[in-house]
This record gives sequence, C-alpha cells and structure tokens, in this order.
Amino acid sequence: MEWTNLHSGKFQRIGYDAEIKQLHVKLHDGRYIIFYEVRESDYVGMFSSSNMNDYFDTNIRGRFPEEEVYSRSSENEA
Repeated sequence: MEWTNLHSGKFQRIGYDAEIKQLHVKLHDGRYIIFYEVRESDYVGMFSSSNMNDYFDTNIRGRFPEEEVYSRSSENEA
C-alpha cells in the first residue's frame, strides 16, 4: 500500500489497498482509522475532491465498516 502525505484539513496521510479494499486514514489529531470494503472509486473520489474533508464526511465516514486502531487517548492509557 502506498501512502500519500497531505497537508490540509484533518488528514495527515491516507493510503488505499485495492486488493483488500481498505482505506487507511491518519488524522492530524493522532487517530488512525481503517475503513473496510471501500471501493477504489470512493478512494479516487475522495483523493481528487476539491474538498476532501466534505467528501470524507459525506461519502466515507458512516458508510463503511471502520476500526480505530490508534488514538492519542490510547497512548495515554498505556
């Protein structure tokens, strides 16, 4: 999977694995979330959108199964 570094909005990095249809999102607030069953067209749509935050909130979040695998709060619990 290739990662793309971003310097806008809430996103720090995003990556997409087309083989297993996973979208990996690293946010500036420290959270790392994996979205499952994401079509490549949704990833491309998000990546090429003029407003990635809006696209993510409207078309990704809440529409696909997700797992938060890391957050700053979990770091504080360790």
